[in-house]
Amino acid sequence: MNRARALVAGSCLVMAALVGCSPTEPSAIGPRSGSAAEVAPVQENPAPEPTADVSTTPAEEPSPSDVDEVADACSHLGADAVATLAGAELEPRPHDVGGVPACIWGNLNTIGVQVILVGAEVWATGLPSNAEQLLAEPLYADQISEDERATLEEAIAAVEAGEQIEPARACEMFELMLFHDAQLDGANYTVRIVPSADDPQAITAQGCIEGVFGSVLLVRPDLTGSDHEAERVGDVALTLLDAE
Repeated sequence: MNRARALVAGSCLVMAALVGCSPTEPSAIGPRSGSAAEVAPVQENPAPEPTADVSTTPAEEPSPSDVDEVADACSHLGADAVATLAGAELEPRPHDVGGVPACIWGNLNTIGVQVILVGAEVWATGLPSNAEQLLAEPLYADQISEDERATLEEAIAAVEAGEQIEPARACEMFELMLFHDAQLDGANYTVRIVPSADDPQAITAQGCIEGVFGSVLLVRPDLTGSDHEAERVGDVALTLLDAE
């Protein structure tokens, strides 16, 4: 599996629909390739909604359909792996992030883990809002070429017309947006400390590889914002993508 990886503290433009945070000056560490590393304890804060209403109080008597939904959305990362990341045993529940199915373990306002693993075409349904936010940024607008802008606008128009973007093409859009969000050329994977390494409230890792989009978000009050923490969160996300 081909990967290019970069660690960025701050800037969150590409994550618009999935990661809410205010951009700051990024510091790239460079590309990385190779197989996913061993899953180690991680400390992370969900970038999509660190302060969203994510109460985890379960229904008293979940219906069979609810049980099936949990089993599907929450089957990608096991309870043991989640506990290792969060430092505590957490209960899962299905969630929706900008129209993308997700699983939230615990509570993203305190201690929690959010996992997303979907076809890249599902991620692309949020492309119009994501790309338009990027295009409105002066720095991005100055960097993107006319051909790249035309490519993005064509994809946006297709999504808005109700068309489904091919998974490979969706990942190409993801990479294009990463590159112009202070990432490395050819990057298809990113790890971010939110909102910054100086004020680490969350760590999020996202990638779009071979037509599959994956995201792991961790919220913990004891984050330090270290490179080691970011590496550990990123390795969990890579493990998810490797499993597909």
